Amino acid sequence: MLKHCILSVDYSADWDRTLDYLPAIIPLMGVQQLTLVHVIETFRRQHIHDNQAVVAGKLKALASKLSADLGLQVEVVVRRGFAASELLEVARLHSADAVITLNCSHSSSREILRGNIALNLARMTRIPLLVLPLDGKTPEPDGLIMLATDGSASVHAAEARFHDFMHKGHHGLVIWVDDGEHDDDVEAERCLTAISGQHANATARRLKGSPAKEITKAAEQENAALLIIGKRGTTPIKELLLGSTAEAIAREARRPVLLVP
Repeated sequence: MLKHCILSVDYSADWDRTLDYLPAIIPLMGVQQLTLVHVIETFRRQHIHDNQAVVAGKLKALASKLSADLGLQVEVVVRRGFAASELLEVARLHSADAVITLNCSHSSSREILRGNIALNLARMTRIPLLVLPLDGKTPEPDGLIMLATDGSASVHAAEARFHDFMHKGHHGLVIWVDDGEHDDDVEAERCLTAISGQHANATARRLKGSPAKEITKAAEQENAALLIIGKRGTTPIKELLLGSTAEAIAREARRPVLLVP
């Protein structure tokens, strides 16, 4: 599973919500080591809490608490620069398996244009990204694992993660959404059967409508502990404003989303 994760720590007013998720997320994802990373964004006006020594002290105190509470190895890193790129650079340097971040920007067109750490990470990451929703429900460690697929090559790595969860005994649901433009009944049934048919603890379902809307709605209705989706690697520049299905799901979902490049 995702044994070593980078945890984005930004000390915003809402960031503490991240801590509510960790007791469930850590066993769910099989995390054994966390690296806490705070990025001092140098393009913003600096405050006293941006002092590197102050930040490092706060991170070390948090690391000590998390290590004791969750039984993990916890390290800390303080960086300066653009948050998303610095977080991904730390992940690269530490050979981390994934990055964990909190999403605070549901349904705000201004945030889509201005950007935030979670969405920038979603656009840039080349390793799995776990997006935790600010206003979501804390998942059950043994809850339903949901996979959204369209049968494309970009979902293969996400499918592999889903199979890992199924082998661990989780119940699973595989979703295919017909959007009315590229419906292929034969391919849809073949793909769903190929994935869910490998596991007695997995089922499949076809839906109709907007993929992002139907997938996020299904995850909410099924009380999914985790929604797994794939992406095509780094997003082309033209999609930064237009968005994509994966980005829309990461932004809108009220359930934890594992975005797998």
